[in-house]
Amino acid sequence: MLTCADSFAQFGGGGGGQVKAAIHDGDRIALVGGTFIEREQQYGYFELALNLALPETNFTVRNLGWSGDTVTAISRARFGNQQEAWSHLTKSLDLVDPTVIFVGYGTNEAFRGKEGLDEFKANYAKLLDELEKRTQRIFLIKPLPMENMGPPLPDPEQYNANVELYGKAIEQLAYDRGHRTMDLNQAFAKYKPTGKSEPEHLTDNGMHLTKFGYWYVAPKMVEGLAPWTNAPPLQAVAANPLKPHDRVLIPLPYASVPGKEAPNSIPCAIHFFQEGKGVLKSPGEAPEVAANTEQWGRGVDIPATILYGKTEQLRQAILRKNQLFFDRFRPQNETYLYLFRKHEQGNNAVEIPQFDPLIEEQDKKIFELKQPVAFDVQFEEATN
Repeated sequence: MLTCADSFAQFGGGGGGQVKAAIHDGDRIALVGGTFIEREQQYGYFELALNLALPETNFTVRNLGWSGDTVTAISRARFGNQQEAWSHLTKSLDLVDPTVIFVGYGTNEAFRGKEGLDEFKANYAKLLDELEKRTQRIFLIKPLPMENMGPPLPDPEQYNANVELYGKAIEQLAYDRGHRTMDLNQAFAKYKPTGKSEPEHLTDNGMHLTKFGYWYVAPKMVEGLAPWTNAPPLQAVAANPLKPHDRVLIPLPYASVPGKEAPNSIPCAIHFFQEGKGVLKSPGEAPEVAANTEQWGRGVDIPATILYGKTEQLRQAILRKNQLFFDRFRPQNETYLYLFRKHEQGNNAVEIPQFDPLIEEQDKKIFELKQPVAFDVQFEEATN
């Protein structure tokens, strides 16, 4: 099991003081950045993995990503200028009122190489000044390298050298200001398909992650924030001591490979505190599974259809929440609602806050869906 303390070195540390726990009950998490951040909301795997790792922690996630954005927030200018772009970002942050912020910039700026590095650091520092008005719990995500997909796409060697340069600058900013960095580059670079079900690449053009790419990196992002126990064998929670007829709580597994049917079974470990035989009874019509306590401790295959089904329900609730918040934060007709044509339909802007209760309803659903599933277990103690 990987703990937050164990993974602190992996994910980088701040220069001063003790780093606070990553995610607390009641936290409001904002994701801020460019294309890498924005597109995550289409798949929901990072938020899914984070919820699965923290089933007892009630928090919310809001995606404020904007494709093509930089640390100056320039993509948010719409029809305005730099001041308008910055104002849009700050208003969006005020809307979320975050207690935790994940920041993902540097992908676009790295194209400028050494020439643009000092400007990037200065602009990033200005952004952090703004974010730190809201919280000190900030995670800086280093930009991913570009995959070499061969001709006709360009050789990414020079760009990846720039990414390394900008990543080190981000690490230094985090260290100087007491924040943490998230570095996925090693896991990204070492990716190799393990079978025919996995694609050769994590991106569709060298830069932008595919659905599979987001699925692949999400658990690696979460490993540095919370204990990741959702990989097989699942670790069930049993009472101590277990009564003859009791229940165990089995956590939801991470989503199955995109595009592939979920497995029918999954290894599950139950650590009984008495020697004997345990018979697990799945909800529904799935067959019972019997094994002795030693076997259960190592892991025994159990029916998984209900578990993977609930995981996908959870992901769909996340996606629904993301769409509702996107419509709240970036309504498609905002030119008519807020900008130079608001004299035509600006009166309809009063309807936009009506998304809030719908979003909150999905937040509640997410918390309910991520809870472990209770399985009945019949236990027979060993007799001497």
